[in-house]
Amino acid sequence: MKTQCPNCRKIHETDSREIGRKTKCPDCGQEFEPENPALVPCPDCFELISKRAAACPKCGAQLKEIVAAAPPADRPARSGVDISKEKELAHYRPAGMNFFWGIVFGIVTLPILIGFIILIAILITIYCTHYRVTTHRIIIQTGFLAKSQKEIWIRDMRGASLAQGLWQRIVGVGDIAIGTAATADTEIRMFGVKNPKVAVDLINSLREF
Repeated sequence: MKTQCPNCRKIHETDSREIGRKTKCPDCGQEFEPENPALVPCPDCFELISKRAAACPKCGAQLKEIVAAAPPADRPARSGVDISKEKELAHYRPAGMNFFWGIVFGIVTLPILIGFIILIAILITIYCTHYRVTTHRIIIQTGFLAKSQKEIWIRDMRGASLAQGLWQRIVGVGDIAIGTAATADTEIRMFGVKNPKVAVDLINSLREF
């Protein structure tokens, strides 16, 4: 059975007994759980069901809805996407106003040194956190010494949603949650983005219907 590593996008032969168990990709070395290619997510409840099912056994959604949501057979596989043609559409960082009260506390406590540490930590968080929106992916890069990257392919994206607390609404920042069609949970979050409504509209405009 063929499965695809979600980290490096390489396709490998996998024993069916490995479905649902963590396995290590022989190319990139990252662990992932192989998914059964014969299953697709229900468009209503996101339960994984057989492509041959007439309806979702959990919520009753009809198969024709799932087929309509699935990519056409002649569409290039995700692993065949030419990343060299990928273009960055937007680049965001956490806004300074998202840390307003932390900055105020840091300034107040500067005489006892802890304020200096707080301000440096906030500065590092802002300048070492990158939210990139490209023609192919949503990418989140974090870390100063140890780097971390999480991403979602636009093709797999379920949609972006906006959350703003009272203070965030006042200063014009917000948190953006993005999930995939394979799960009902949030995959990645973009915290404290300035003008978040513009960012959400851009991300959602890239979705393939």
